[in-house]
Amino acid sequence: METLELRGPDASGLATLTLNRPGQLNSLDGTMVEELEAALTEVAANREIRVLRLMGAGRGFMAGGDLRWFAGMFGRCSDPDQRRELVAEEIRSVHRTITAIDRLAVPVVAQVHGACAGFGLSLALACDLVICARDSKITLAYTGIGTSPDGGSTYQLNRLIGRQRAMQMALLNERIDGDTACSWGLFARAVDRDLLEEETLRVCMQLADGPLQALVRTRKLLRDDSGTLEQVLEAEAISFAECAAGEEFPEGVQAFIDKRPADYRSATGGAS
Repeated sequence: METLELRGPDASGLATLTLNRPGQLNSLDGTMVEELEAALTEVAANREIRVLRLMGAGRGFMAGGDLRWFAGMFGRCSDPDQRRELVAEEIRSVHRTITAIDRLAVPVVAQVHGACAGFGLSLALACDLVICARDSKITLAYTGIGTSPDGGSTYQLNRLIGRQRAMQMALLNERIDGDTACSWGLFARAVDRDLLEEETLRVCMQLADGPLQALVRTRKLLRDDSGTLEQVLEAEAISFAECAAGEEFPEGVQAFIDKRPADYRSATGGAS
């Protein structure tokens, strides 16, 4: 791949997807969109993967969309109607990467440092957990170039940090650091830059060693927040019963009774 690097899974089941355009701060272009979709399809099909880590090479996570990519589109389409159609088609392609992350059956952890702007922020927010460096530079950025957000960021921001802070980020184009992002509830955890890799891998290992099917079902319940209370309660009952029918829940219960650590890998024959 030209713009990405997919490594793993390693012996623990961890796969790492690295945004790899460091000279352009990993900014998104048409090639990266295609490769992201292909890489996520590959991850979804690999039953050995228990957790996916998403990170950026070089000085930052992702600085958003490559403006030269958009300039090329604008140059090809002087007619406003044609331009509207072309850009809408491209953004819908971008959005397929967000839905692909949502549909994965394993936890996804973003490791964020440096610039996390525009679609980079949308991409991070699509993950289940975000571990960031305290000195990260986080901004929505869209109004700074005269457009509205994409990548599901408006959906995520309202739910994560509330309307006023979402408006503050979106309308005023203000930049925040990692500590602020965590205090607002935007990201999960902020650490010093030199501890970022260690802490992210620690979280990934905890997930990789955990009860995968329970994690998968928990992830699904938390992501599907569209139901009524009664619908959510029934979904929880069905999910809990499915866990009881598997091997992980009985192992967890017996391990607690035996006062020992649960061995979920052995309980499922090492299978994902």
